[in-house]
Amino acid sequence: MGRVFSLFGRLVTARRVWYVDRVPYSDHEKRRAYGREWIRRHPEKAREAMRRWRERHPEEHNADSRAYYARHKKRLADYFAAYRRSHREVRQASDARRRAGKLGRAGSSYTAAEWIGVMAAWHWRCAYCGGSGPLEADHRVALSRGGSTAIENIVPACPSCNARKHRLSEDEFCARLRSEGRRIRPALRIAACPKHREDEGREER
Repeated sequence: MGRVFSLFGRLVTARRVWYVDRVPYSDHEKRRAYGREWIRRHPEKAREAMRRWRERHPEEHNADSRAYYARHKKRLADYFAAYRRSHREVRQASDARRRAGKLGRAGSSYTAAEWIGVMAAWHWRCAYCGGSGPLEADHRVALSRGGSTAIENIVPACPSCNARKHRLSEDEFCARLRSEGRRIRPALRIAACPKHREDEGREER
């Protein structure tokens, strides 16, 4: 920005003039209170200003983050543990990234937003039996058979179907359900994934 001058409520640089509110600089606590109140009144501006600062000062930002974590390690650990417990989709995506790292497939996992999108595409139901309730991320092709942890290889499954499917592929497990006289949800599968059109009409909707 160049050299900065404060002139009765405005900031002057070599290129432009910035008009700002007066800040009680002489009192540290009042200055902190003023800053908190300004952020409360202008959240979007504050976020944008912080984003620009992080981009311009990445090393300082990283150092500040490490120092803050070191000072509040226990509290932050408790907070993130509670957050993961109350946000199941975040925990599932985080677990998927950890598994991908262990398998040497970093970068092939999915985000919480992508996992939510997949569940929404399947109408928040199991991709196999159509049941509602808690959903788990199932791999269409099992990791032990070379499947990836990318979102394209993920479907939502109820705990029962996920456990029974085990190492079977998606098509193999659907064939097992049919052989047992179990109903799968063809209309649901067709809506979520066009590759399942061959199932249309085979099972009762």
